[in-house]
Amino acid sequence: MGNDPAKSVLDKSGRAHDVDNLCVLDRSGFPTGPGVNPTLTIMANAWRCAEHLIESHANGRPTGA
Repeated sequence: MGNDPAKSVLDKSGRAHDVDNLCVLDRSGFPTGPGVNPTLTIMANAWRCAEHLIESHANGRPTGA
């Protein structure tokens, strides 16, 4: 996850840089596996990304904006 499409596949909201309207909200957005159970981190990240999608939709913006 990052702002630079040359260095990351997803942006900070879990949206793919190269594919419109593709959001990744599960563990596959993380580059490596942690040494501990990542369930709460995955849930928190999915919640944050979902809130962004809801806000974007409510404001009439496409998910990529």
